[in-house]
Amino acid sequence: MGLAARRIAVVATLAVVSTACTSDEWPIEEDEDESGDEPNPGEPDPVVAQLVVFEPQSPSVHGLGTAVPLAAELHDVLGLPLDPALIDGGIVWTSDAGGPTLWVGDEGEVELEPGLHQISATARLADGSRLVASVGGVYVQSYWTGTYEGTADLAIAVMFQGIPLAPHCTGPIALRVDYDGETIEFTGGTCSLNAVITTFDVAYTIEGTFANGAGHGTIDYDLGGFISLSFDWQGAFVEDAFRGSFEGTVPIPLVGDADGKGSFVAPLKSRFLEDAP
Repeated sequence: MGLAARRIAVVATLAVVSTACTSDEWPIEEDEDESGDEPNPGEPDPVVAQLVVFEPQSPSVHGLGTAVPLAAELHDVLGLPLDPALIDGGIVWTSDAGGPTLWVGDEGEVELEPGLHQISATARLADGSRLVASVGGVYVQSYWTGTYEGTADLAIAVMFQGIPLAPHCTGPIALRVDYDGETIEFTGGTCSLNAVITTFDVAYTIEGTFANGAGHGTIDYDLGGFISLSFDWQGAFVEDAFRGSFEGTVPIPLVGDADGKGSFVAPLKSRFLEDAP
């Protein structure tokens, strides 16, 4: 498919003429001279030049390790392509993330570092003037990047004075997965653990490490500062949700050992992080 068939994302406009000119005003207005004579009909009319960026689109999401397309053309006011020879040295592509020039040319592909990019195309014309068009909202990120919200559930089986008890609690959980897919922030919460004879207000925190969409770590439940229950968990991102589980035997003072079992389920809320435009 040709460039003209693609959706226009950004257009930067400048009027140029085919002959050199030192005026800073574009387009150049051809007024009558003091004698009232008409302008020289032999002088060329100004041509409105537009730098049209077709790729990348805004917003767009590109996976880590995949090529981001770049495509732009110089057009006239009617949207028709102008002679590429009007551009001195080709279209230069850069990112606001810094680093060297990404590409030089009308079309190309580049791999970008993870993050949110603003891509700029610059065309320097033969007369020294310059056109710049920028496209923001270009996301380069892992498949799992985004925000997730759901619940963490804990159930405990314990014998107290010969009476079997099965207290449980359910509270919120949230995750923020950074662009690299491995830097992940957990937000724990609180829940009420109903032990029949009493109710505990429980605060829990979650820590872990991730690689290739799977992770492991610990979840710690604090029962009022005098009892702490800690479990090792494992989990992964599956079907647009983070899912994990944990279980183990933990000692409870004055009660004895208790068997704990729990799970996480946090569906994807947004693939865009909070700095989305």
